Parts: sequence; C-alpha cells; structure tokens
Amino acid sequence: MNGQVVSRFEGQKWQVPSEVYSAPIVLRNGAPWNKQDLEDLLEETGYRFGRNSQNVGWAARSQTKVSAHLRSYIDHLGFHKSERRIFSFQNGRLVIQALNGDEIAEARIEPQRIGFLYGGNTESRQILTYDDIPKPLMDILIAVEDQDFYEHWGISLTGMARALVVNFTHGSRRQGGSTLTQQLVKNMYLTSERTYTRKLTEVVMSILLEYHYSKEAIITAYMNEVYLAQLGNSALHGFAAASQHFFGRPLNELNIDEFALLVGMVKGPSLYNPERFPKRAKDRRNMVLAVLKGQGRLSDADYNRLIKQPLRLASKKKERSIFGDYLDLVAMQLSRDFDESTLATKNLRIYTGVDIRAQRAASLAMQRQVQVLEKRDPKLRGLQGAMVVTDRLSGQVRAVVGSSGQVYTGFNRALGAVRPIGSLVKPPLYLSALATGRFTWWSKIEDKKLRFNVGGKTWEPENYDRQTHGEVHLYEAMAKSYNLATVSLAQQIGFDRVGDTLRQLGVKRPFTMHPAVALGALELSPFEVSRLYQPIASQGKSSELGVVLAVMDQNDQLMKRFDQHNDVPFTDAVLAVTLDGMTKTPKIGTARAAQAAFPNLNFAAKTGTTNQQKDSWFVGITGDYSSTVWLGDDDNVPLSITGSSGAQNVWIDFTRHVNPISLPENLPDGAARFSVLDSQFEIAADRCKEKTTLAFILGTEPKDSSSCFWPF
Repeated sequence: MNGQVVSRFEGQKWQVPSEVYSAPIVLRNGAPWNKQDLEDLLEETGYRFGRNSQNVGWAARSQTKVSAHLRSYIDHLGFHKSERRIFSFQNGRLVIQALNGDEIAEARIEPQRIGFLYGGNTESRQILTYDDIPKPLMDILIAVEDQDFYEHWGISLTGMARALVVNFTHGSRRQGGSTLTQQLVKNMYLTSERTYTRKLTEVVMSILLEYHYSKEAIITAYMNEVYLAQLGNSALHGFAAASQHFFGRPLNELNIDEFALLVGMVKGPSLYNPERFPKRAKDRRNMVLAVLKGQGRLSDADYNRLIKQPLRLASKKKERSIFGDYLDLVAMQLSRDFDESTLATKNLRIYTGVDIRAQRAASLAMQRQVQVLEKRDPKLRGLQGAMVVTDRLSGQVRAVVGSSGQVYTGFNRALGAVRPIGSLVKPPLYLSALATGRFTWWSKIEDKKLRFNVGGKTWEPENYDRQTHGEVHLYEAMAKSYNLATVSLAQQIGFDRVGDTLRQLGVKRPFTMHPAVALGALELSPFEVSRLYQPIASQGKSSELGVVLAVMDQNDQLMKRFDQHNDVPFTDAVLAVTLDGMTKTPKIGTARAAQAAFPNLNFAAKTGTTNQQKDSWFVGITGDYSSTVWLGDDDNVPLSITGSSGAQNVWIDFTRHVNPISLPENLPDGAARFSVLDSQFEIAADRCKEKTTLAFILGTEPKDSSSCFWPF
C-alpha cells in the first residue's frame, strides 16, 4: 500500500489531453475598429467590465474610450507581460495609448484555448502549481471543508466521531468526516464503494500520504483533482478548469463570491451545478459565505453585499463547437510528429494560427447566408458549404468552416469536398501568360467560338451568357470570366504550360492536362484552392499554408516549432501583377456586388461556377485575409446559384465582421502601374479620358506615351 501511494502521487497523476490555443489577437493602431466591436471582443475573451480596470483581466468604458489591463501570457515566442492600454476611436480607426498618453503600435490579447486534442472521452483539467493557487480560494476551501487541515495527520478523529454519531442517530449516512487528505485519497486511489474495508483503507492511505508529502503538495493535488462537474463524456476536474468553464476567466481573477460558489460545489457537484440548478447553487454559495462570516473572515457589510451578487456565469454560446473543423487540421498536422497517446495524455500546449474573430465570423456568415438562400429557394434545402481563411502574407490558416450547420458535423468539407473549381482556375492561367513576357493585362485576345478534339470527341466551350464578345483585353476577359477568350489564351501559351503553372503554385493532386482543365475541370478541395491562391495573395511572401506554430510541454519548454517552406518559381513582380489584375473583378466584373458592399475597399476577387451550376465558388483577397468559399450539395446536384449569387454572399457577410483593410498600394520591385489608353498601347496623360490603370512587369509596359492633345 505504501508503494502504491508513493508511485501514484509521484508519477504522472493525471492524464490530461493536449490543449490547443489560438493565435494572440493583435490590435493594431490605425486599424478599422468601432467601440462596440472591441467591447464585445474583450467580453468574449473573459475580460470583465467594472471599476477595477487597474486589475489584470478587467476593463472599463466611457462614452468614447475603452481601457483594459491585458493579461500576461507565455507562448513559443516567450513571455509577454501584462499591460494597461487605453483605446479610442477616431473616424472609425483604432488609437492605442499607454497610460502616459504615448501612442502604441499594437496591443495583444492572450491566446485563447479553443479545445483539446483527443480529449472527448477523458478529463477536462488545467494543472495548477502551489504558487498558482489564489490564497482566498485556499482559505475558503479549508474553512468550509477541513478547518484542522494544517494540524491533523490525514484524518480527523473528532470529525469522524461526529459523523458517526449523526449517521447512527438518523439511521443513514447524513454526514461525512473526511479531511481534504481523505477526499484526495478517495478520488485518486479508491473506488466509490461504501464499505468499512474501503474506509479503513482510506484512513491508512491518508496517513501514509501525510507522512510522505507536505501540506503544500497535498493541497495542490487536491486543487487539481477535485471533481466538480460532468460535461457530456468529459469529467471536469480541478478549480482552474471549473473557473474557465463556469466563469470564462482564469482562477486568479475570480471574486470571493465566485470562489465560494466553486467551493460549495465540492459537497455535491451535480446537486449544486449552477448551470442546471442556479437557485440551489446560489443558496449553497450563500451558505459558504455564511460560514466565512461566522468564522470572522467576512464582515457583515461584505457578507450582505456578496449574497446579493448574481451568479454571473459565462455565456455558453462561445463554447459551441465552432473550432471542430480547425482541430481536424491540427490533428492532421501533428499526427506526423506525435503519437495519439502523447497528444491525449501529456497536457501539451499547441499554439496555432487560428484567429478567433475570423473563425466566428466565417462560421456565422456561412450559417446565415445558407439559411437565406434556402429560404429564397426551397430546392436549396440541404445546401452545404466550406470556407478557408488564411493570413494574406504569412499563409497561416486563420479560420476553417467545414459545413453550413451550427455545430461540428464530423465531415470536414474544407478538406473532404473535392469538386471542380470552375473559373477559379483562371487567375493562375493568366499568371502563366503574364510570366511568358509576351502578354500584359492590356493585351487583346479574341473571345470567339472554338472547337477542340478531346479523346476523339468534339468539345465546344461556351461563355456563361452563351454570347461571344469579340476582341477584349486580358483584364476584361478575366474580370468578366469569359470562357472563350480564356481557353484561346491557354491554347496560345500551351495547355501544358498552364498545367505546369498549377503544379508550381501548389496543386499536389494528380491531374491530366486537357483543354477543359483551362476552364476549371480540375477537382480540388477548398483547402487546396486556398493553397493554390496563397502565392498570388501574398505576392510571393508565402506558398504553403500553416496551421500549428509550435508545441510546448507543461513546463513551458518548446518541443517543436513548425516553419513553413516558401518555394514558388515565379517572381514577386509577376505574382503582384496577377493579384492587381484580380482587383478588376470587383470593379467591372462578376464580383461587382462585393465592391458595392465595400465601395472604399481595394480587394481582389474571383467567382467560380461549374457545369450545371453544381458548385458555387468565391475567392476574396483583402489586405489581411485570403478567403476561399465553396457552396454545393453533397449529392452533387445542379443548383440555382452561381459563384456571384451564392458563395460571394458568404464572403461579403464574413468581411463585414472582420474590419477589412485594403490591399497595399505599393508593388514590389519589378512591377509598376501605368495608365494606358484603351484604344492604343500607349501611356496616357492625365488629361486622357479613355484609359485604364494596369499593373505591368517592368519591361512589358508601353514604350510610347500620348498627351491626348489633338490640334483642330
């Protein structure tokens, strides 16, 4: 028995699943923000508004400003100290200041835990050290559960005798005489059976535990072990995890009445669960407060004030499983470096690139817009969707939505819905033409009927409007998604070259190049489409998509850092010119509805619709995000929506909720913009009217210029 006590206590006491964390939320000076959005964000991340804004985890607001004492945190980049910041709003822009009035470039809200890996059927727990335990909580626990904790040797003879008398008098078990040490032994070592043999074993093991270990070690283990709730298949253990679950805040930020509520639950976790039985839980909390008053630990005034406090539980809407699809990506990436048992039991901390604001906005946008479409056309009932949002520059995946439902479905369409991409293939195709140096966005091409022999069969592509448009500029052909002009361009540069470009941009799925691929007969998942567009969106700064940033152990030691590879055989200039050409789609092409929604936003876009309208696609690229949206039916049936009338609406909804910024005006070395006459390949003077501003790879721009001054 002695060996069992020591080995269990000194070994790994708890098998705790790995915790997955979001990226820190970076608030940048000058970014578009409004006051209400910032207040909502602070509340969502567990900051409490009140008069104690000088305390960590608290915030305050006036009519024009918000202040917050931001929490410290540790991640793979090191320790980030807590800081007080004042936020004001000028013309829709955020201004961040220190207490002395100096403007600050950025402020960071700590990473948020978004879930566990392989923790669905295990325990929910956060491990505390002795120094982590708030002293008020320790004092309340001892006052209520074991006043003689620091004097006894594991058992209380007076307590056991008192319980024996009460139980004998009533003829049933009405009172327990267990010390905190005995409760810990019962939870860690023994079953819940009620026999004299088991009770005797409990007594002996409690004495052994006290003999081998200090009171500090025992109370710390108790704080981590105590059972406080059942959450589906997961048991909630420890005060730290309970604080996050019930109050949405770290344990050290709770008030006395909140500590009293948690301590009160120890006696009956199911009986006093505040979510299920709020009145009963409040009465139990007030009973604990009465004990503190009776022991002289609370004044009459404080007691009368605290018993009137509402429970103030955290809103459970933020615990809905909106991160399930993202966790699929995390598990997929880590499976190459860590075995499942390690991830399920070793309490690793996994830091990812998920942006909780972007994830929530993407999930809600998908739900809202699919509901709108289904209501508009009952034949769309069962419409599904997926969305992948990446950081435009770094390629970190910021959000993943795998279905149009309100909860995680288990089938992640962002990874598993492999469908024809339609006109989303066109920007890479036009990039291929620009890279040859023979074509520019001004170059003209015939949009006319074509006929191809494919495998002994005749293939005659058509435009969506079943019309031809004669000679058009390349930027017009792409913006308006002209199929005939596009396939004619592919024929001129060579279909094999187009296939090579797709592979160079990141398409790893095998495909056979034939003319129809130039119009989107290439099947990819939304995640693969996002990877295809990343080099273009980032203008060559990133090519792979990143999910996990780093893994740390429970002692804050870095175990593995994940670095992205960047290898794109195209110059930054040609990628930037391609991206700039895509900004014409909202201005004159198939994404005009998106431009109307954001008239002052400079962004790039491409719509996509496949044969028989079975798939609705949209790619939108702003200054901060590159987003891919897909809508379709799991049974692959024709739909009544196109890329413009379906997926585009999801992107518009999403973008309205993430404070978008425009693409930068500057182009990298090797590229520049010129105003060019519509009718003649000449640089246009300011006075010229019929002109268009286009980006060029330097050396391919017009060599002549026109003053547009004609003598009469």
